[in-house]
Amino acid sequence: MLDALIELAKDSSTTKRRQLVDHVTELFAARAHKNRPEEIATFNELLEGVFDTLDEDDKQKISERLSNVKATSANLAFKLAQENLAIAKPFLERSKALQDAHLIQIASTQSQGHLLALSKREQLDASVSKKLVERGSKEVKKSLAANLGADMSLEDFEKVIKELPKQMGERIRHLRKSNEELIHDLFRDPEEIMAGEPLEKKEARIDVRQWIAGIRQGHVTLNKAISQLAFEKNLYDVTVLLSVASGLDHTHVINMMIRYDSTGIATLCRAIGIPDGEYALICKARCNHLKFPESTGSKWVTNYHVLDPTDAKRLLGLLKFKLQNRQAEAA
Repeated sequence: MLDALIELAKDSSTTKRRQLVDHVTELFAARAHKNRPEEIATFNELLEGVFDTLDEDDKQKISERLSNVKATSANLAFKLAQENLAIAKPFLERSKALQDAHLIQIASTQSQGHLLALSKREQLDASVSKKLVERGSKEVKKSLAANLGADMSLEDFEKVIKELPKQMGERIRHLRKSNEELIHDLFRDPEEIMAGEPLEKKEARIDVRQWIAGIRQGHVTLNKAISQLAFEKNLYDVTVLLSVASGLDHTHVINMMIRYDSTGIATLCRAIGIPDGEYALICKARCNHLKFPESTGSKWVTNYHVLDPTDAKRLLGLLKFKLQNRQAEAA
């Protein structure tokens, strides 16, 4: 297969180049997750090799098909991100192949349309946000302020928050402040924060490892498992499942579960798609563990109803990013 593609790349005709782009991007998007380094390297080399000779339609096809493929080479990603906005937009908004140095250079040199697309990325480092604040139009700064996955210095945040209607600005300020407090608390000893008793592993009718195996094999859904365990008030095993589903360290999920507030656990649950009904069962079990009245759980559920999934995903992404940075600094 690779040999045939390499031979196709040697033909300089427009038709053959178009066929090459079509075949390579289709295969790349379908097979990147299989982690075959030689194959991935060949795909990238073929596309990089012909890129400068391609017309806009072919570049558009590459951008649309590979914007969610992390294995795309940084060089190819950077080339696509500097094209006209129609071609660049998918990569500017979504590609994880772009490095922060690339993003800063794009934010420093490209059009306001490019900057607006950058401001919508799921996650932005504070250094990139700073450049967007410096060069961005009012529309760019408004988009950046509303992006809960964009890390920002306090100074830059105060600048962009002025671009928003007061009610929206206060809402975003509250969400960001709650997230910062949560991150701070996750690195403190549980005894030092406002939290309930530690969770204990308890005997269960179905071992949590069986639930995990069943979910992975498609025999049961995560929501069904969460529902059953929460109904049994088995919060420890609920945290195990939430940790696996979110990719967040189990210790951090436990700390979220026993905190007296619901910010962290609500964000995590909404981000991974836990429905309102299952979340209500978690709240009921939490109230039981924390010795809170059921009315507190009802308030948590009401707040969960209005928590936007996109906001939650971006907050969780920013949370993971900052936790990684904190852990790296502590190492």
